[in-house]
Amino acid sequence: LTMATHPSLVLAATIALAAVLAAISITDFRRQIIPDRLNLALACIGLFYQLAADANGLPVQILFAAATFAAAWLLRRGHFLMTGRIGLGLGDVKMLAAAACWISPLLLPVLLFIASASALLFVGGRVVATGPAAARARVAFGPFIAIGLGCCWVLEQFAGLDMGLL
Repeated sequence: LTMATHPSLVLAATIALAAVLAAISITDFRRQIIPDRLNLALACIGLFYQLAADANGLPVQILFAAATFAAAWLLRRGHFLMTGRIGLGLGDVKMLAAAACWISPLLLPVLLFIASASALLFVGGRVVATGPAAARARVAFGPFIAIGLGCCWVLEQFAGLDMGLL
């Protein structure tokens, strides 16, 4: 992806991305669930953008999304086997794979860092505001994945951080 991509396409994709991420964040924050239809919309719009921006890169993007799903699912399963608890919801696993349809594979660590750091700051703020019990409360991770994806999209599309090494 480069800034050579038509500005109208980037703008339309950015608006669609913001709308889907807002819907996911609100739903997950309120109900602790990310509906499959929203994850599917996130993935499909991302792949349509990739197809329009650089059709030759589409197979790599799809492979990256599949690998991201597999890695996140293995992380989820490993955590469950070690603790007996679900630490990462299946909706979060699907959302990470859908997010991978939007960004350069090299930006996934940035997305994960931003998502994790913002979630930790949120939990820390709740602990300060309401007491230590807040540290054990369930936290919707979708809104934080959304923050990470949004930041990576802006870095790649608007700040000129084009990782186009693939």
